[in-house]
Parts: sequence; C-alpha cells; structure tokens
Amino acid sequence: MARKKRKRPPGEKKLLDVFVRAGRPLLLREVLDLLQLPKDQTDWVKEGLDRLMARGDLVFLKGKRYGLTDKMNLVPGGLSVHPDGFGFVTPESGGKDIYIKPADLKESWHGDRVVVRLEGRRGKRREGRVIRILEREIKEMIGLLGHAADTYYVEPEDEHLLFNLIIPPAKLGGAQPGDVVRARVTHYPTAHLNPQGEVVDVLGPMEDAEVQTYIVVGKYGLPDQFPPEVVVEAGQAPAAIPAAEIARREDLRHVPMVTIDGESARDFDDGVCVVKNRGGSYTLYVAIADVSFYVKPGCVLDQEAYNRGTSVYFPQRAVHMLPEGLSTGICSLNPGEDRLAVVVELNYDRRGRLKNYRSTRAVVHNHARLTYTLVQKLLTEKDRQLRQQYRPYLKMLTWMGELCRRLRDQRRARGSLLMSIPAAEVVLDERGWPVDIKRIDHLLAHQLIEEFMIAANEAVAEELGEPSIFRVHDPPDPAKMEAFRAFCKTLGFHLPKEANRDPRVLRDFLEEVRQTNLAPMVQLMLLRSLKQARYSGENRGHYGLAVEWYTHFTSPIRRYPDLMLHRLLTAHLEKGRKFAPPDEGELDEAARYLSERERRAIEAEREMLARMQVRCLAHRVGEEFHGMITSVTPFGFFVSLAEIFADGLVRLVDLPDDYYKYDEARQRLLGRRHRKSFQLGDEVRVRVQHVDIKRRHVNLVLVEEQEAPAEPVPDQKEKRSRRGKRRQSSPSES
Repeated sequence: MARKKRKRPPGEKKLLDVFVRAGRPLLLREVLDLLQLPKDQTDWVKEGLDRLMARGDLVFLKGKRYGLTDKMNLVPGGLSVHPDGFGFVTPESGGKDIYIKPADLKESWHGDRVVVRLEGRRGKRREGRVIRILEREIKEMIGLLGHAADTYYVEPEDEHLLFNLIIPPAKLGGAQPGDVVRARVTHYPTAHLNPQGEVVDVLGPMEDAEVQTYIVVGKYGLPDQFPPEVVVEAGQAPAAIPAAEIARREDLRHVPMVTIDGESARDFDDGVCVVKNRGGSYTLYVAIADVSFYVKPGCVLDQEAYNRGTSVYFPQRAVHMLPEGLSTGICSLNPGEDRLAVVVELNYDRRGRLKNYRSTRAVVHNHARLTYTLVQKLLTEKDRQLRQQYRPYLKMLTWMGELCRRLRDQRRARGSLLMSIPAAEVVLDERGWPVDIKRIDHLLAHQLIEEFMIAANEAVAEELGEPSIFRVHDPPDPAKMEAFRAFCKTLGFHLPKEANRDPRVLRDFLEEVRQTNLAPMVQLMLLRSLKQARYSGENRGHYGLAVEWYTHFTSPIRRYPDLMLHRLLTAHLEKGRKFAPPDEGELDEAARYLSERERRAIEAEREMLARMQVRCLAHRVGEEFHGMITSVTPFGFFVSLAEIFADGLVRLVDLPDDYYKYDEARQRLLGRRHRKSFQLGDEVRVRVQHVDIKRRHVNLVLVEEQEAPAEPVPDQKEKRSRRGKRRQSSPSES
C-alpha cells in the first residue's frame, strides 16, 4: 500500500560505524583494514560505499578518499532553480533551504539531488555551493522546437530549466520547427555545452488547445495513460452488484439520496439525504461510493491508483486516478442506479448539535442528479417553474438548507474559519479554447455539500481513532501571521496577536472584514499566510476547522487517502476494535507521499488555469475592464478584473503622469508631484495593453477618467481684487 521506509542493510550500518570510529575520511583499503574481513568476504564493500554515496551519506573526495557528509559541512538535498538563475537546496535531513548563487550551481539542473558545501551566511540565510550531483530527476522535457543557424533546439516550457536542449538533425523524429515536442535528455549540461537530446514524441502545434493539456501533463509528470494490465483488471470488475454482496449489506435504497455537483461533473462520490424528525431534530445520511470493494490492496489497479495519488482536473478533461470504467461507471453514484456505498448516518438536535452517529456498508440508489446552479435557483431564487418540476425534492432541500445553516453556526461557535473563496469556471469554444472565465461564488448550494462532507469526515476520523491517516492543519507560522497582520494594518484592520493560537479570534476578525468589499482580498492573503493542510499518520488536529479529529473519507474515486480510510473503516466495522492495526510508520510514509501528489495536482491545475486566463485575455487586447488593486509592488500594482476571473499588472513605467515612490508600510504607490496614490483595495478602470502568452504575463494600463476642464488662471490684478473682497467679508475681522 505505502512506500515503506527502507531499512539500512546491516553492511551499510557497519560501513558507517567504521567512518564514525575513524573520525576522518578514508581510502578504500583503509575501510577494508578497519572492517577486518577475510578477503573472500569483501566484495560487497565497494557496492555498499557506492550506495551510501548515492544516498548522500558519503562523498568521494580528491585523493580517492570517502568522507561523511555531515562531518564535512556538506548537505545532500533537492535542488530547485529559480527562473532568474539562482537556486535553493532543501536539505533531506530537514531545516531551512540553502541559497545557491548562479555561478555555484555548476552543472546541476532543476530537480537534481545534489550535495552542497555550506559556504557561510548572508544575514539569516545559509549559502552553499553544489559540489556533487547524486541523481538527475529530469530525464525528459516538453518544449517548442526551434531552428537557428543550422541548429535545432527545444526551448523548455518549464521556466526552471535554464538551457535549451540541442537536438541533432538525426534525432528530430519527424518534428518540424514550431511543433511542441517531448524530448529525452541524452547528455546533461556541462560548463561549456548545452544539454543534448532526442525527440520522442511530437505533440502538435502550440495553437492546438489539446496541446496545452499535453504540456502541463508532461511538465508535472502526470501519468496520463493507464498501463494495459491496469485497464484489463479494471474491466474485470462486475458490471452488476453481486446478489451475495447485497445480502450482506444494509439496504438503504429506499432513502431518497441525491447527488449535488457541478454541471460538468462526471464522477459522483457522494450522495446526501436529510430527514427532519418530530421535534425539529435532523438525520443526515452521507453515502460515499465504496471503491474499496472493487479496488483490492496490492492489485495492479491499486498500485497505479497509489502512484497517481489523486485525480487532476483541467478545463478540457481530467487525468483520473482510476480508469473511467470505474471512476465514471460502476463506482460512481450515477442517477437511477443501485450502487455499493459506505454510509454515515448522523443525528442532530434542532440546533444542529450532533447527538450520535453510525457507519455502515450499504446498498444505495441515487434518486436524482442535481447541480449547484439548480439547487441555488430552487432554494434562494425561488424559481417557480423549476420548483414545480422538482417538487418531490423541495421539502428535503429545504431541510438541507436549514441543517446547513445550523451546522455552520456550530462551526462558527467553535472557531472554524468560514472563508468564501471564489472559484473559476472556464468556458470553452468548440475548439477547446477559452472564451470566458467566470467567477463562481461560494453559494448556499456549495455550502450544503461542504458542511455535510465536513461532518462525515469528522465522524469517521473520531470513530476510527488511531492509528489512521489524518487530514491535519497546523497552527500558523508566527512570522507569516505578523506579515499578514502588517498587511491588514495597511487596510485599516486590526488583527489581535491571539489569532496565532486561537482560531476564534481569527474568526471574529473575518466576520468584521466580511462586511467590506476588501473581504476577498483579505481572505486570499490569509490563505497564503496559513500553513497548507496535509495528510499525516499522526493526529495533529485541524486549526482551520477548529476540530481535534479530521480526515478525508468522502472522495475515494479521486483521492487515494480516502480509499485508505474506507479500508480502515471496513476493517473496523467487520472486526471491531480487534482488527490488526496498520503500521503507523507505513501510514505516515504514505501520508507524506500522498501530500506531495496532492501538491503536484494543485500546481498543475493552477498552471492550466493561468494558461487559460492569458489565452482568454490575448483575444481581448484593447478592451477595458473594471478592477481592484490586490497587490502593490515597487514595480507597479496588480489588478483583479471584475468582468473576467483574471488579473494583470499595471507597470510603474506605464504611469507617465508623475514619479511614484513605493510606500511599503501603507502598501501604496504615491506620486511625488501630484500626491496621487494607488493602494490596496482601490477600484480602477484598466485596458489590456499586452499579453505575453509564453511567460503568462498580462500588462494593463490605466484608463483615465474624463477630467473636468481646468479653470482659467486669473491675472495678478484679478487676484488682488479677489483678496480685497475676501478681506472685507472676513468674519474674523468684523
């Protein structure tokens, strides 16, 4: 199931002990002498030393000696290169990143595992120099094939790769200049030569919308195609639910479960139903697709799902965790179909306080496939025609709205952060290119599902206890919160320092901010200041939700941690507390790996949205938009557009009416001559001036309002006359 932490072979432990006892770098013959092994038992020593070097525990020095890295001011870690040429190494042993100057990167590349020598500090920042490359991470790249001076080259799409990849003419693979290609690296860069490679796949022209998806998929290493053996195994899953399985489960097909998702959703993890009882209490049913019945631990289907970790959703299509026959077929709670599910039944009093809950493996039936837009029109907009059409579900939807509001009140009372961050909906034309990007607000219809899923996740986490896999959210970093506090001060808000440890203080602050038009910007900056939620084998609580027990249980079709939870819950339900607990170290290792997979998916989805945003605005150069200033920098200010969910930069050089200075304390640009200012929250009107599609930059210019004609400057005689009249009528002199 999880990638187990590899234990050191006994031989490697012996080798490390030799170096520790010696207290100095050693030659190979010295290592052999200190081991005191018979000559016929020394074959493994050289291989063991090579493995320790590959891991970064040892480094090979001049003079053919081996030395312990941690005794020589050497640090192994992963290298991240900034597009401006410098880099950072994240130590494998933990601790703060190490800054690497461009000249000290040597022949290393973004993504490499390297050994760096610490060279001192600049302020609080450690600096180092790359002295050894342990492992090359990037073996392929996606980019645009170019041709100049009889040389073919691939210009990488990944801005962290600073070199073009030279392609010999015999290695073009049929590609033509202007094609987007996938190329394999055959020779890595040296001090004097660019890397070389060969084209292995021609993706198509840059102007093909599908190519944009290929680029992002390739850039982030997303596994786009399922191996044949995985497809075969997925196809062997029974199309109909076996009668024996129905017999051993609770039959809840009579419960009027419905799904509520977006219009474009194709896989349905969760069904919900609310019943209002006599006395005003509520019963909430949350039915989650039972993927664990079809995907068994250790099978090739399970291994592939673990490798992917999560589904990734793009405007054009999705990269699924499971083959579509499962994800949109027999595992999905499709309308009008019977499905296997794990159901959590939660009972609340009339105020929304949880009285009790239970979990069960069941058979359910999806009675209706509803959408967020439809539910919003039924509950909030009271659309008469739709209410007549969906009359059988109106009473239950009304109960859902009531329970949702009560659950939010309960969460608010305990200090849960109720933030409303808008999402983006990309509208595509028939070719797959964006024609509009809509801002989707967090409405009541979205809140229904959010509250019900949170409730189910909390209940399952508490029922399972430990060991398990948890969704944790650590308290914020004090330094980041201090920066956020300073940011809020520039907007006229006061954030008490108690917010660092007490989410209830932060909740009250957000309630105050929510009454202003600056709420979206403040919430976004707060999200950037808080730590990221992640998976963990250790229960550390969830700061943002202000809850002690929390996990992810409600999306096993698209999230592997949820599938793990289903297996743990199933074992708990079938065997009680006597079932063999999973290995805690294995759970924690899986949690770290799956958190990395989640971050990779989020970054890929963000980049695809950014690509869609610039493409959309590229066709609207010259058009004018309303917007709000959301960030101020020494080189200009960023504006979030109102009519389209995108933003752009108004550069300082495009403000020709004055010289502006950057006031960091107040987050504003202030004109030296006219004292005109541009600060956070200001509403402006802008025009799209230029769009750099490759760098994903949008340049905006201000549209000046029509100024009133200036009054004529009076001559000196008229000025004296006016001063005289004013003096005669001055009340202070009468």
